[in-house]
Amino acid sequence: MSYLTITRIDGDSERLLESYRRTAEVMDGVGRDHDLIVHLAAATDEGLLIINVWPSPDRSDDAAADARRLAVLAGHELGVEQLRKEHHEVDRLVVFDSRDPAVDS
Repeated sequence: MSYLTITRIDGDSERLLESYRRTAEVMDGVGRDHDLIVHLAAATDEGLLIINVWPSPDRSDDAAADARRLAVLAGHELGVEQLRKEHHEVDRLVVFDSRDPAVDS
């Protein structure tokens, strides 16, 4: 069963998005190496929203402990009070693709 991680980072959305974009390539590599299925990021009125879907809680945990990710987070200098995370098992994941109308897993 897939595993959903929702991260909310409070702060100035433009500044957070700028920092996010600067480190996206490294973080994409972390996701790729730990089998990330879906990644989304969006600026909000409160800051930045990040949504990840992993194949399992173990893969999410492995990515969270990855040294590259930890170095990126340290470089962002975020306070603990700025971060809120939620984790949920995914009941249903549907991915739409122009080549195949729907892939359900």
